[in-house]
Amino acid sequence: MKEDSRKVLKSMMMVTQLGIVMMVPIFLCGALGVWLNRLTGIDIIFPILLVLGIGSGFRSVYMVTKSFYASDKKKENEKLQYMEDLKNYRNTHPDEDFSDVMEGKKKRYPEHKTRQNF
Repeated sequence: MKEDSRKVLKSMMMVTQLGIVMMVPIFLCGALGVWLNRLTGIDIIFPILLVLGIGSGFRSVYMVTKSFYASDKKKENEKLQYMEDLKNYRNTHPDEDFSDVMEGKKKRYPEHKTRQNF
């Protein structure tokens, strides 16, 4: 139960963070564009800075979501690598029975080592 509430809280924090990370660059660049338009009288500054703010906001959202899902992606890659190594081990040791391992009942792979990316 505690783990579920932590996941909900983490998801709510993520949504809030995404909203802030997206809107702040847009509003700051828009405000700077309006101020520079009034100061210089050049009307093209506002749209340029607004597009720059939108691009910056999307980049920030991408970076935040990428870091948010990095641990899940790492676990998924490790699981896929484990299954691939298990298949290779099975091909090199065809006389062993692997039905219990493939059904997920237990892990049995003596040469499996987790890889660390540096």
